[in-house]
Amino acid sequence: MIKSIIATTLEIDDADKAVEEIISAIKPDINLLKNSLGIISCFSEFEETGVLKAITDALPFDCIGSTTILCSADNVIDQVLFTITVLTSDDCDFVSVSLPVADDYMKSIGDGLSDLLNKKDDKPALLLSYFPLMKTVSGDMILTAIDSATGGIPLFGTVAIDHNPDYSTACTIRNGEMFRESVVLGLIYGNVDCSYEIASLDEEKIGKQKAIITESSGNILIGVNGKTVLEYLNEIGITKNDAETRIGILPLVVDHKDGTKPVARAVFALTPDGHAVCGGAMPVGATLGVGRIVMNDVIQTTEKAVKDIDIKYGVILSYSCMARYLVLGANSDAEAEKVCEVTGGSHYMFSVSGGEICPLPDADGKLKNLFHNYTNVFCRLC
Repeated sequence: MIKSIIATTLEIDDADKAVEEIISAIKPDINLLKNSLGIISCFSEFEETGVLKAITDALPFDCIGSTTILCSADNVIDQVLFTITVLTSDDCDFVSVSLPVADDYMKSIGDGLSDLLNKKDDKPALLLSYFPLMKTVSGDMILTAIDSATGGIPLFGTVAIDHNPDYSTACTIRNGEMFRESVVLGLIYGNVDCSYEIASLDEEKIGKQKAIITESSGNILIGVNGKTVLEYLNEIGITKNDAETRIGILPLVVDHKDGTKPVARAVFALTPDGHAVCGGAMPVGATLGVGRIVMNDVIQTTEKAVKDIDIKYGVILSYSCMARYLVLGANSDAEAEKVCEVTGGSHYMFSVSGGEICPLPDADGKLKNLFHNYTNVFCRLC
């Protein structure tokens, strides 16, 4: 069984004051059980001012997580916020690791995980997963490497983002260090109860004109129904200019036809050749649809998902796609406010995400690890 403690600070300049606020909320001498792990979500400048390292150095357990552009916990919502969710247990064990995403990432991640997993006789129940935001290796590719190395152990987590146009300080976190090109994982062993839920696109907002992906390369969509991407979009009424102005908020919905729910994919860019650079794998043969998302969809789907997951027990981790945040416009806090409202303002952590990692059941009910866009993913731990 896992218990949770949540602490926040808005103090980004005075490290001593920030440490005092976090320690006074956690009360390590009183509240910690045998084993503990901290999950951090914070604005990237907490590292630059030394606050991140000061806090993690003051805590008697490992901490993992990532940077974000907005987060919320314990009734506090802010862009420049440091949150830490402490998992603590007498019958669960926690192990943390950072693994570089090298050119031969399949081997480096596989070898690193194999060495780690071989140190214990049992398998972890869950891998809390924090991926770097990289141009050369997509989140889907990292997920595939980890999934292959672990044999499908459930993964849940997010991709790091930040407030810069080039995402230059988007980092994963392990203890006092930030990493631009490393995966950070928290392995949870033992008696843990996990459940998962997602808030995605309103099914009524997904176009009825379905197509087939006929050519792709990883996360690059090249051909649809034997046509170029731009030709296909134009065919369904989306001009090149429309597509370019809707970069980031033009959801492509991919059905892998394996019994799992369809997943949404963001379009990050259109190449000069008319290919679409997407936020996850675009496998040949999958069914493709085009959706749309508006503010009410974000709020309503999140409210339903939080109500569907059992919020009476444990702690809820929530990672919501940056595209959903952008759709909210001037009301950018609205989704975090809804999570806070429905959970009653306690035992939750919400963070804006650069890509969402959450397993879903396939046709046989077996959990399958998936990488999502346009989604708010939830994990309840107890």
